[in-house]
Amino acid sequence: MVNTQLPYAVAGKSYELVLSIPHGCTDPQDSNKHLDTYKVHLVTPSAFTSPRPIIDGVFGKPKQTINSDGSKTTLVWTKDASLNATEDNQSYRVGVRGSIAATAALSKLTFNIKQFCKNPNGGADIVVNWAQYVAADGSVSNQSPTVKVFPATRQLGWNKFNLSSTNEKHTQADVKTFMSDFFSDAAIVWVGKGAYSANNDTTTKIQNLISTDNSYFELINKSDIMLHSTDDIWVKY
Repeated sequence: MVNTQLPYAVAGKSYELVLSIPHGCTDPQDSNKHLDTYKVHLVTPSAFTSPRPIIDGVFGKPKQTINSDGSKTTLVWTKDASLNATEDNQSYRVGVRGSIAATAALSKLTFNIKQFCKNPNGGADIVVNWAQYVAADGSVSNQSPTVKVFPATRQLGWNKFNLSSTNEKHTQADVKTFMSDFFSDAAIVWVGKGAYSANNDTTTKIQNLISTDNSYFELINKSDIMLHSTDDIWVKY
């Protein structure tokens, strides 16, 4: 799997995405054998603006293509043929620096990536598309690197946050993941009469409050919970 070395960023600030490519593609003729990566294809999300490739390492300068509307950038790094290895015994890094949109706070940005390896039997390249990764059980999911974007300001005491209209949470599972991803270090989170805390003692206090007044509820345990852009998220650190 391709990983980012720093999986979090700050909204409205610059960010360096450095991707670690620890292994190559699986040989289609031998599942125990891996092939050297010679090309990396990256598509940046629209909230990652003004990308500037980091020119470093054996992959050097990538080919860069920007959508006509400026929403996404595609970068393709290709190693010089003289640097290709006959076996998968090297680890690589590629990187790009850009800015995180201020509106991306409290969201996760996905950087879709593909790895290309030469086919040892000739013919078409072996491609691992991490954005459409097929697991052993046949399920397909996006395993590309993600970056959590935190608000630019966060202080001790109470903070008020709001989601963007494109980042609303419409299912209980989405709300539960959101709370765990962004507020696991908070003392407590309130949205209306719903509360959340990763701290066991605080959770017990929330549950005790619910037992005396059932108008209160746990945010992650309410089956019809949704978070909208108009909801004020009060967070205490």
